[in-house]
Amino acid sequence: MFYKELEKELEELKKQSNYRELKVIEDSYILDFSSNDYLNLNLDKSFKKNFTDNLVHNDISFGSCGSRLLGGNYREIRDFEDEIDEVFQKKSLVFGSGYDANTTVIETFYSKGDIIFTDRYNHASIYDGLINSGVKIVRYKHLDYIDLEKKLEKYRDTCKKSLIITESIYSMDGDIVDLDRVVSLKKRYDSQLYLDEAHSYGVLSYGLAYTKSLVKDVDFIMLGLGKGGSSNGGILILDDIARSYIINKGRKFIYTTAPSPIQTNWNRYVFKNMPSLEDKRKKLNLLKESFYKKLKEKNIETISTEQIISIVIGDNKRCIDISQTLRKEGYLVYPIKEPTVPKGTARIRLTLTADMEVDKLEKFVDKLSHELY
Repeated sequence: MFYKELEKELEELKKQSNYRELKVIEDSYILDFSSNDYLNLNLDKSFKKNFTDNLVHNDISFGSCGSRLLGGNYREIRDFEDEIDEVFQKKSLVFGSGYDANTTVIETFYSKGDIIFTDRYNHASIYDGLINSGVKIVRYKHLDYIDLEKKLEKYRDTCKKSLIITESIYSMDGDIVDLDRVVSLKKRYDSQLYLDEAHSYGVLSYGLAYTKSLVKDVDFIMLGLGKGGSSNGGILILDDIARSYIINKGRKFIYTTAPSPIQTNWNRYVFKNMPSLEDKRKKLNLLKESFYKKLKEKNIETISTEQIISIVIGDNKRCIDISQTLRKEGYLVYPIKEPTVPKGTARIRLTLTADMEVDKLEKFVDKLSHELY
């Protein structure tokens, strides 16, 4: 009976064109629009060689073999945090994943009797933390600061502790927060502010808050290392007292194996070299400008403004069909469906990376236009 019920539910997903499968990418593609490696560090042979050449002269362990409170608090991870602290002039705490970093802050500092204002399009990890914490959840319209202020006016004084959560660059809509406005609202309504920088780290150097000199005004900054950082893991930038509190009370931090030393060394290498990657960022911006211009020429609408470009199709099946056709043409694209995005907004999500070429992008837009119209 147990498996029959599961099978029935899976069959229903197939009927709705909403069934997911794990697929191995074996073919070569003209363009890979699925990668979040925005600066193309994973395929940069010279950049990687400099890293591996340095490893030869060091006796690096491959496993951390324990949590940070046990044997996993090794020298490399402590040195990494010191380097982060120097750049941000605040304290840092390294996590094995950005997902855990997000949920840990929410679950550790906020509980029943507190209130959190969250952008409707915030990441699943944020919503998991909200549900687990038991806080009063108030959703505001996506990047709608007027709606956020209305809800702050209405609900802020009903609870003791208050937190506003936003991402910098949104992974599905490809748009960016007005951080100055959110900081202003945070101060006006006596709240804390959490900023998820998963899709801005690397693309905006050390992130949006750092670039805009607003680090001191954001209580919690999460740098996700799995996108522009070409790795995995997460970094929290926070106050010293908050850091100590997580070390003592944060369950996902306390009971999770620490990132491996070799992974930490790669993350340190990328972090240290972030200022020298400006040429890659400039190239990415040029590609972005060219791509949006070509979309406009072809009358292809998008809700995006950043290196992530979302083309909303609406219908699940049509979105899947278009994606499959484009893959046969040599372009690695995937359909994004509910529950990742709201029902009726199935889309093709395209990501630009610094190794792409303008002429190839223009040819792709021509083919995309043909499929859409």
